[in-house]
Amino acid sequence: MAKTIDSHTGQVYTESTIIPSLSSSKGPSWVHESPFLPRGWEETSQAGAPSLQHSAMIQLLSDQRNLQPALFVDVPWRIASYLWDCLGRSRKRTLHSWKLFATAYPEQFRTVSSYRSVKIEGPRMSMQEYLGLVRSDSLSWRAVLTLASSFARVPELVEIASIRNLVALEIATPPHTAPVLDETQPPLAALSDRIVRTWSELAQDAGAFAHLRVLVLSHQTDLSRLALRYLRGFPSLQMVVAEDCPGLVSASARNADVEGWEVVLEPERAETLYEYYQSIVRDEATESPVLADTPVLDFQVGQKTGRALGKRLKKPRLVCLRRAKAYEREPAPKRPRVAASAHPKRAVMKQRSAKDLGGFLQEFL
Repeated sequence: MAKTIDSHTGQVYTESTIIPSLSSSKGPSWVHESPFLPRGWEETSQAGAPSLQHSAMIQLLSDQRNLQPALFVDVPWRIASYLWDCLGRSRKRTLHSWKLFATAYPEQFRTVSSYRSVKIEGPRMSMQEYLGLVRSDSLSWRAVLTLASSFARVPELVEIASIRNLVALEIATPPHTAPVLDETQPPLAALSDRIVRTWSELAQDAGAFAHLRVLVLSHQTDLSRLALRYLRGFPSLQMVVAEDCPGLVSASARNADVEGWEVVLEPERAETLYEYYQSIVRDEATESPVLADTPVLDFQVGQKTGRALGKRLKKPRLVCLRRAKAYEREPAPKRPRVAASAHPKRAVMKQRSAKDLGGFLQEFL
């Protein structure tokens, strides 16, 4: 970005044009999908005039932006099921409508649509807005989240901890990321020990990652074996898969037990994060009672890039780790305290409250 010097004051400044994001005008739910029924869909019928029920259905579904779970409190499932069928016929089963039905009809809808896959290979919003699409504070669905492109910044990576319904997470940073041309924007970030430590503290102090079972990491060169120690603080985490993460792979190559994690010999490699999650749930034969049988939202942001041609013939550096039984539910070690001086002062009671997500985010801003 070019810099300009004011000839009168000598001040140096930059000028930039801010274009409103698509989500600011349409809403995050409608950047990649349309809320409107196809023009003229089933407005006429060969059998004659449409019924009152059919006309009411078209009026209700004509603009999905107005649909919220509160509107369906007194609507019986037989009518809601009819509306869902109509959305299927019109090819308008949007992510918004799927989440709405999963929230309003948790018992019935799980038998109708237990899995939804969404791939956003060309991101058009900020990472924060995509995280908002996945989040369910009411735990109405399980989130299987794949971040396949390095366009997230440090505060946004930290904010992943706010997704209460997250059960599986994959962060796949490309080996070579493009430079950021806009100097006014913070740089893109890969995962680091500091971010994982913050996640661990949020897990202990704020109940973050309470249901996360699987973590897959690719091309995270800034991670060391310390990250595995911090990951012990995730109460439900059972599997960590690391590919092309030198700090984690090298530590696992020397020991069969690393920071409370056991190395799995000859692991069965899955093609997707959802397959890893299915395998851990199948092997453990249990799931969080809060999220058991809830629908799964398999959400991917960014396009996953394959390995370079020269590396395809080589076996990728991959390690699969399972939580050791001795470390089940053990909290991760916190930061060491400074040793007391030889002449300690009189102790004073001081009230301290645990940091929430906002407090941790301030450390990265």
